[in-house]
Amino acid sequence: MMHKTATRRIAAALGIGACLLSGAASADDLTLQNAIQRALANQAMVRQAQHVIAERQDQSRAAHADLLPALSLSTGGIWTQTQNGQPRFVSANGARELIGQVRLQIPLYAPQAYALSALARDRSAIARYRLQQTRLAVAAQVTMAYYQMALDDNELAVWRKALAAARRMFTATREGYRAGTRSRLDLNQSKLTLVRIRMGLDQARPRAQAARQMLALQIGYTAAALPTLARVAVPRTALPDTHTLRQQADQSQPLLRVASGEIQSARSLLRYRRAARLPVVAATGAYGVDTSVLPQNRQLGWQAILSLQMPIFGFGRNRDRVAAAQEQVAAMQAAKAALQLQIRSRLAADYGAAQAAANALQDAQTLARTARTVYTMTRKGYLAGAESALALQQAENGWVQTQLQAAGAAIRARLTRAQLALDSGLLPGQRKLS
Repeated sequence: MMHKTATRRIAAALGIGACLLSGAASADDLTLQNAIQRALANQAMVRQAQHVIAERQDQSRAAHADLLPALSLSTGGIWTQTQNGQPRFVSANGARELIGQVRLQIPLYAPQAYALSALARDRSAIARYRLQQTRLAVAAQVTMAYYQMALDDNELAVWRKALAAARRMFTATREGYRAGTRSRLDLNQSKLTLVRIRMGLDQARPRAQAARQMLALQIGYTAAALPTLARVAVPRTALPDTHTLRQQADQSQPLLRVASGEIQSARSLLRYRRAARLPVVAATGAYGVDTSVLPQNRQLGWQAILSLQMPIFGFGRNRDRVAAAQEQVAAMQAAKAALQLQIRSRLAADYGAAQAAANALQDAQTLARTARTVYTMTRKGYLAGAESALALQQAENGWVQTQLQAAGAAIRARLTRAQLALDSGLLPGQRKLS
């Protein structure tokens, strides 16, 4: 579908002024960018990704808090079995032990906790990149629905314009038949043309309604409340070169960012596995009572503990876990390389499609101008009695088909450019980041 601005420039040549969105431009018309922004604000999958980010941020803060001192209260009573009035356990202070302490635990050296904190930060970053990926997927869906509705609306307008022209010709032919200047064959041929165009309109109408419903669902409108689409302009600028698109994709494509985040996350997990071989040093300070008799104020006191935990032998479990983590890092790196190849292949294919769409638009414009000229001349000849109704039908059919082709070519030219933007990690209409 071509925008009204483009229509003023080429409508006379294409003869499709009526098939494009008619009327003056309005501030309330729905642009593609506005449709995308509304969808990003309303669609549940975007909100889901935002909630995942908040959850990962909470997890990251919790992992960081594990590196900080912790204050706790320890209290309780211990009853110990006795024999001949003596505790049966050497470690017991007496038949009954009372404990009440406020404890402060301070991690001095905890390499696994450091690695887990880094892993939580990496996963939080991945969640942010996945939100960008979700936004891009939503934009792709809305872009397809937007241009599909634009195309179907334009095709519907083409058939309506053709129907109005066919009705006028049928009326003129019927009057000529009554006056004796037209044959019954001309009348039947004109009626057949009218029926054929009406059938085309009947088939185009439900497609347009379905496209309208689809776009309304994507952006949170009802079909009845969906605003009129803004005019879609014919592309005027040249396509960017493939090198620029590849650079933009490497910089902005959220799929690659997610892959990079997965690699960093796998490296943090590898550090966590390796840290299992290292010692853990912690300090504990306690203030309270630990006694086997009734506690007194004078029995309150301080207690300090310095602990060291060092793994010595684990039958190779740490070695195997480290090896598995190393393989995961290698797998993530290979996956990113494969993804980069896939994105560049998609860019190359879509770039060729964009070039083909641009050429098809030029060809459709030329063909439409020619068909318009043929139809105009044939119509004048038919009204003058120099052409048959069959010739007029053929000319009119060619004119209608070239209008449909021109409308479709204009939409495809815009759609393929929007797809290139999505491939390189940008929303349609968004400026380059580089």
